[in-house]
Amino acid sequence: MHEALILITVISLICSLILWRLLTAQNNKAQAAYSSHRKEHKGVLTKTKAERRELRLLLNAFDDALIITNSKGVIQVVNEASRALCDGRALRGNSVESAFIDKDICEHINNAINSTTPAKKKIVLTESSFGYSSTVTNSAWIIDSAPLPSQDEDTLHRIILRDVTTEHQTDQIKREFVANASHELRTPLAVISGYLENLIDDDVVDSPATARRFLTTIRKHSDRISKLIDEMLTISKLESGDGVQLSMQEFSLNDILSDITDRLAPMITAQNATINRSSRPPEIILTGDPFYWDQALFNLIENALKQNTENPITIDISAVQTDDARVEIQITDDGKGIPSMHVPYIFNRFYRVQKHHSQNKVKGTGLGLSIVKHAIEAHGGNISVTSEPGVFTTFRIISPLNH
Repeated sequence: MHEALILITVISLICSLILWRLLTAQNNKAQAAYSSHRKEHKGVLTKTKAERRELRLLLNAFDDALIITNSKGVIQVVNEASRALCDGRALRGNSVESAFIDKDICEHINNAINSTTPAKKKIVLTESSFGYSSTVTNSAWIIDSAPLPSQDEDTLHRIILRDVTTEHQTDQIKREFVANASHELRTPLAVISGYLENLIDDDVVDSPATARRFLTTIRKHSDRISKLIDEMLTISKLESGDGVQLSMQEFSLNDILSDITDRLAPMITAQNATINRSSRPPEIILTGDPFYWDQALFNLIENALKQNTENPITIDISAVQTDDARVEIQITDDGKGIPSMHVPYIFNRFYRVQKHHSQNKVKGTGLGLSIVKHAIEAHGGNISVTSEPGVFTTFRIISPLNH
């Protein structure tokens, strides 16, 4: 009996040992499988995070706003440009209407979502319509949309909003220039043609006084055409880089200003305008191209006169030689001034504050101030303007004495 009990105990111990080893082996196997699965899962997570990071980098590399919506117009994917455009509002999971407030944009996006073909459309907004504070007006946008290939029943659409305001404004300015240049050329050509016809057909040549008057008028309008062509050639040279090939020489700033006021004397007298000049020291010598300096200063002074024909104005011209071998020139008039909305653009070529063509209004193509800016910058200087409408306008030039 005692021996049987011992045998049973030994067998029980052997079975326990075998079971423990089996369990230990199974546990080790399970732990190894778990470790392998965990490592694999970690690798998948790392790969997924890397892919998501690459996708974010790719989306945010676009300067254009990009969104992806489902067929119901709910936004699924956005980039940082979209968030910035919509003032940081929450976009994912929200409707197009809650993201893009402008009804025209929302209407086009919703139409694109219901379409099976790619589409592009240009929209011009008269004011900021994305729900953020901005002074930008007349902004232009290209809305580029297309359905995305998908195996799901819910079709996705990608929409790109591209800001083309600069290109839009350039196109507008070009169209305005063509209209202005056509008007500026057509008017004197019509006058010249009419007077020539009278000279030929009406025997005006028999009256020297009348013929001289006709020829004087013809010469005046031919000079007007010549000036327009010269302005176009000058701005073309300056913008193409030929402006850096300056004819350098020493010249007196006062001599140039005196010559300009002499040439403008008829206009100054006719408008009862006053020109005040001051210089410190009295004689400032510059090294540069006197032709371009003359054009720049002439355009600024003539422009002040042309913009203020209704009432007599005073133009103050001051020049100061600074201690760091530079010259500071200020041309200030007390005329009607420049509206603040136009100030950032007045140096752009073809830009005109007054865009109409009435004979009673200011003539020009909008090249004068652009020529001024390029001529000053060609000499290593810069020009700025400040204006308070109805009070004053000041053009300030700072340029090296020796370029």
